[in-house]
Amino acid sequence: MQLIATAAGSFVHDTVVQTDQAFQASDLYRLADRYCIGPDGDQDLTWALATHDGLDEMAPSEFPNVRLPGLRDLRGKTAMMEGVQVRVLTARNRMRGYNGGVTYFGYCWVSAEPMDRRAVDREVQRATGIRGFRQEGARLYGWVPLPDGQRRIVPLREWQRRSQAIAREEGMRMILTNDYLGMTAITYMTAVDAPAP
Repeated sequence: MQLIATAAGSFVHDTVVQTDQAFQASDLYRLADRYCIGPDGDQDLTWALATHDGLDEMAPSEFPNVRLPGLRDLRGKTAMMEGVQVRVLTARNRMRGYNGGVTYFGYCWVSAEPMDRRAVDREVQRATGIRGFRQEGARLYGWVPLPDGQRRIVPLREWQRRSQAIAREEGMRMILTNDYLGMTAITYMTAVDAPAP
């Protein structure tokens, strides 16, 4: 099994899900780690990995349930794994907030349909060691990477007061889990530079 270095300096296995059992929440998290968390906002690496793994390109008309206004550079790939429809999407967007002006984000989603949202929440909590909190129908896990390799977990109240500033100024990373009509997604968000005019 080959290892591929990621932009974040970690390594991801050069495989897709390998299991004799049904597709589990841990498989969805493993894919989110491979395509989103490991590449840490490097969408070119996300697409290189997804292409290497043989995922099929999606046409824009195939992107289900994407309801974020202002998405730019939306791309998607898909595959059936153990009877589950898996999708990988990336995009960029801007958020205007009361607590910090305009922030540009890179998004990476990995979703599975069907999938048990509660099991995914438990798996994200287990894998990250972050309890997270509810935010508008999603569960959010936020942290700031520190220079010594540790991380600072961002609690709800701080996130509510200054989430965009923390993302822009301190490099906060966020994972969100949510579900819609049987599809459960793990979303990874990082602040990115503003697009060229």
